Amino acid sequence: MIKTIGLIGCGNMGGALLGGLVKNFSADYSFLAYTRTVSRLEPYLNLGVELCFSAQEVAAKSDLVIIAVKPGQVSAILNQIAPDLTEGKILLSVAAGISIAAMRSQGVNCPIVRSMPDTPALVGKGVFALAFDGVAPESKAKIFELFSRLGLCLEMAEEKIPAFSALIGAGPAYVFAMMQAFVQAGVTLGFGHKEARSMVEALFEGSAVMAKESPEHLMALRDQVLSPAGLTIAGTNTLDRAGLTGILVDCVLAAYKRGQEMEG
Repeated sequence: MIKTIGLIGCGNMGGALLGGLVKNFSADYSFLAYTRTVSRLEPYLNLGVELCFSAQEVAAKSDLVIIAVKPGQVSAILNQIAPDLTEGKILLSVAAGISIAAMRSQGVNCPIVRSMPDTPALVGKGVFALAFDGVAPESKAKIFELFSRLGLCLEMAEEKIPAFSALIGAGPAYVFAMMQAFVQAGVTLGFGHKEARSMVEALFEGSAVMAKESPEHLMALRDQVLSPAGLTIAGTNTLDRAGLTGILVDCVLAAYKRGQEMEG
């Protein structure tokens, strides 16, 4: 049974997970954390998070141990904490490219959850891929309950994680690049940067909500904006001639290829 949740690593993603979980479940669970830069934990200590002074202490005291360090640090952390990951504990890793088999090779014998979130989890709008190994049904349900407060949770086979990472985990970088291009175009047209950014943010948010709520095909939604001989079709023709769709597909496939190379 999960009563205590411990976090190892408190960078952007680790902090987002810790903050979101504490905000939503502070009355239901005890939280503790360790990170090399203690100042990053200060905002959470006032919320009742217990400060630990080593990764081993987190593993020894927690029922659910979340590793949120950089991929290159995972092996060293697992070597330190594997003896403390005893029966009844669960290890959850959000490190990219670190397979369940790789974690097992470090001596981890407890149930494992491999997760890949995207950065909108920082604002409670993330998408989480979850691959389970040896996790009991009741614990799996509890983990879904925990992380569904931070975004959409999807269970999937581990072999799909690299594809998810290339499409969704890396996806915000592609979206922000497109948003920046729109802002740049707005400034070129004479809008102030702040005004252009505000309009572009609303544009992307509104379009996403419309896509989510409409049963229409995405191309049908696009075509609703087009008028005969209008300005939108002129712009859309330019995108089509430039091959925007193909460029974005190639972008995701390049990320997927690199993800497969990293997998270990």
